[in-house]
Amino acid sequence: MPFWIEGWVEVTRDLPSEEDEHSWQGLLRVGPLVDGADEVSEELFGLSKRLVSSEQPHGAVAARRGVPPHPSAELRADLVRIAEHERIHGPGELGGYTYATWSELSAFRAARPDVLSSDWAIVFDIAERVATDPRFSCARLRLVVWYNW
Repeated sequence: MPFWIEGWVEVTRDLPSEEDEHSWQGLLRVGPLVDGADEVSEELFGLSKRLVSSEQPHGAVAARRGVPPHPSAELRADLVRIAEHERIHGPGELGGYTYATWSELSAFRAARPDVLSSDWAIVFDIAERVATDPRFSCARLRLVVWYNW
């Protein structure tokens, strides 16, 4: 049975605020770009078959954080679809919701040059281009992911 990663690169033009629940926007869907879990998804998010099934404990950088505050409309729509799927078919196929800021992603990428040879390379490249745009910053870009098993 396949195990793949889904999620969104989200951005905001405003500094994240507790008051503005609509400031984040989905920029890029991750699923079409990342074919499946690999060492990057394990070490960054704690997402792989063996980690989710508790075969091996792991201290991932950004594991088990849940859905971030004020998810984008695109992420909220995915969560509604997932909730409906779980209502009909039961829970368990999707989970492991977590997120990382661009600062965390950038530091991980600097420490792990092998990211460039994984499916994650294109996601990191696009996110880096956005993060270097003057309208955005490290605090204004995040990656939200979960697994689909």
